Amino acid sequence: MARRVTLRDVAKDAGVSVTTASLVLNKRHSRLSEETRRLVFEAAERLKYVPNQSARSLVTKNTMLVTLIVPDIENLFFASLARCLEEECQQQGYSLIIANSDDSRETEHALIGQIVARGVDGVFLIPARESFGRLDELQADVASIACPVTLLDRMVTGGWCDGVGFDNRHGGSLAAQCLIDAGHTRIGCIAGEGNANRRRQGFVDTLAAAGISLDPRLDVVGNYRFDSGFAAAYAMAQAGATAVFCCNDLMAAGMLRRLGELGLRVPEDMSIIGYDNILARFGMPIEVTTVEQHVESLAAESWRMLYARILEHAGDDDARPWLSEPQTKLLEPRLINRGTVKVLRGCRQGEE
Repeated sequence: MARRVTLRDVAKDAGVSVTTASLVLNKRHSRLSEETRRLVFEAAERLKYVPNQSARSLVTKNTMLVTLIVPDIENLFFASLARCLEEECQQQGYSLIIANSDDSRETEHALIGQIVARGVDGVFLIPARESFGRLDELQADVASIACPVTLLDRMVTGGWCDGVGFDNRHGGSLAAQCLIDAGHTRIGCIAGEGNANRRRQGFVDTLAAAGISLDPRLDVVGNYRFDSGFAAAYAMAQAGATAVFCCNDLMAAGMLRRLGELGLRVPEDMSIIGYDNILARFGMPIEVTTVEQHVESLAAESWRMLYARILEHAGDDDARPWLSEPQTKLLEPRLINRGTVKVLRGCRQGEE
């Protein structure tokens, strides 16, 4: 096995001291000449030197590691978000560790304990669905983490911790308004816990403002997965829905599949709106009108918030401004119309 190139090897090759080589490669402020810096960088490149992060961490007290706790890594939105976050972290030299909670409060609690022991520099936490009803436990766990924490996507903060997400109520309202403008009144909804419930609330409120009520037979609780959209399709058709709002794209995909098996056409027989705009990122040839949560924007904004806290925390180990002075940023979703909403006869879509 080839011997690992050390900082001493780089210093010797460049003709400088180990201290000088360290100052240059760690980009520390010093009065070294540009010629000396050039010699050190060229030696490091020539020898293919890779810094020993463990040794560096002992000096800087930084691990250059950030953790993302995600509820369901098989969910396409979360998988895409994890990839985008990884790209954001890498730009600043950080590595992202991804842990899956399976939407379990107990698993989430255990993972947070492991994070505390590991000593990462920051934590992105997308709370488990079970934590929505056990907020006191979640808050206690977050308070036990010594490094900065940003709650992500599922906005359960209530103003007690830094958080970045989309305005889910507004997204549901956009979907409702699209169907109202198209002349639909017999409208169904497949929602769920957490964010989907907020989307449903914005959806229902906007329908109510237009004098449209949601029939209980058309108000279905889903699980964010393909199968719940698939299972709900027949009941929606039997109950006479002309349009359905699915609170994520995977449920919309399931509904589209089942409607096709039933011999129903979209949008001729039933209009469909999804949520997330995530299917195309994974090569799925499914065109559906959807409310987009721009995943790159979410990743960029959340990393910007967490990284600023990491830099701030480096100067004061005792301060925890992410808890004492929490910031909340809500991003705006937008509707993308891909033709799966039929405009009913006698109604011009978008008419005020």
